[in-house]
Amino acid sequence: MSPTPVSNAGESARLHADVLAAGAVCWREEGRGLEVLLVHRPKYDDWSWPKGKVDPGETLPECAIREVREETGYRIRLGLPLPSARYGVGRRLVKHVHYWSAEVRGQGKPKPDNPREIDRAEWVPVDRARGMLTRYADREQLDKLVHAQSTGSLRAWPLIIVRHGKAFPRSKWHETESVRPLLALGTRQAMALTGLLGAWDIRRVASSPWKRCVATVKPFAAATGRPVKTVKALSEKANAQAPEKTAKYLAKLLERGTGTAVCTHRPVLPTVLAALAAHASKGLADRLPDEDPYMNPGEILVAYVRPGGAPRIVEFERYRPIDT
Repeated sequence: MSPTPVSNAGESARLHADVLAAGAVCWREEGRGLEVLLVHRPKYDDWSWPKGKVDPGETLPECAIREVREETGYRIRLGLPLPSARYGVGRRLVKHVHYWSAEVRGQGKPKPDNPREIDRAEWVPVDRARGMLTRYADREQLDKLVHAQSTGSLRAWPLIIVRHGKAFPRSKWHETESVRPLLALGTRQAMALTGLLGAWDIRRVASSPWKRCVATVKPFAAATGRPVKTVKALSEKANAQAPEKTAKYLAKLLERGTGTAVCTHRPVLPTVLAALAAHASKGLADRLPDEDPYMNPGEILVAYVRPGGAPRIVEFERYRPIDT
């Protein structure tokens, strides 16, 4: 059960897999304890996790959300990432499946869209699920889920750092730096982030007050009805003058315990990443980017924070919209 690499997982998977897919281990806590959702495919007569292939222009997180909805009827938000699966399909193809945990509450019985693809979906206790899963390797995701529950990490919440989209070149801008805008590419990245950020349960949106940052998260905020809170400490100038205030704001967000997206600038990222590293184990912190430019324009870094007690980050992931 190796940890998820802090890399652009969607991009790296495309480079090394012929078939790219995503799914989720849906879970709930009922009277019988922890239960998970298995789906049955009549074509293969097997029991597995809900999953499916990525559509053109779709990221792995968006694919997982869509596939779970189609195969179970549940509308989920992504939780803690789980081990990926890689295996051969056909004669020469390699398939990569990325998984997350996903808590399901109050949505009734599962209702697959297409009975020819998924004819049954059943909630079962984890011990029974271990025996029902057709592929032995699918137990790896189940074991990680059970371990996360035992360590209090299963309900980890997301703090998402967003680097603003591609902006007008700094060297060619002769007006006030705070109003330097996004390029057309940056605007497309901002629009694409709406779907990507929507894969997680984001309740708050914070941004540097500078124009290019606000414009990057504004489409997502508008689509979800969340206001954008502008925070001076996230701007380039404020961070250069008092990086301790930027770090203090990040620490405050970690203590608040609410899913939040935070948009800032490349020069601010070293302060942000150091603040995150201070709340992670050394091995996990060592996987954070440590070289300029740290993140690509329009890219996100998801920090999963264990709820309760002192803030503790238990996992990181990085993604960016594709085809932008």
